[in-house]
Amino acid sequence: MHTITTPEEMLQFWIDLAKEHKILLLHGELWAGKTLLTKGFAQGLGLNKHHVQSPTYAYLNVYDSKLLHIDMYRIKEYSELVEKWIIDQINEFEYIVIERPKFIDKLPIKNSSVINIEKNSETERLITIKKGE
Repeated sequence: MHTITTPEEMLQFWIDLAKEHKILLLHGELWAGKTLLTKGFAQGLGLNKHHVQSPTYAYLNVYDSKLLHIDMYRIKEYSELVEKWIIDQINEFEYIVIERPKFIDKLPIKNSSVINIEKNSETERLITIKKGE
């Protein structure tokens, strides 16, 4: 477990995370810092963090053909992932961040890291990371 108290500290934590992880499954309530995590992860991969935006309404964003960023908040059924070509996109990327993941047992991913961001206060976050199979 890690306790983060400032946005700068959180950004640096995620930059460092990119050195050890390729696929992140993010859990956390609204405004917990999931998109900030993705900004830091992207920066750790050498990408411009300012291009990273929440894909809640677009379902997914691609950054420099290197990082796939998905938000499954609005996905209700697995068939939507197929119909919207999200499954096909997953197969094409080495680095993937999935916010509010669903249907994980059906997704073509291996060696993911499950990250939970718990909002303790307006500035403090408790981060837990579990390395997946």
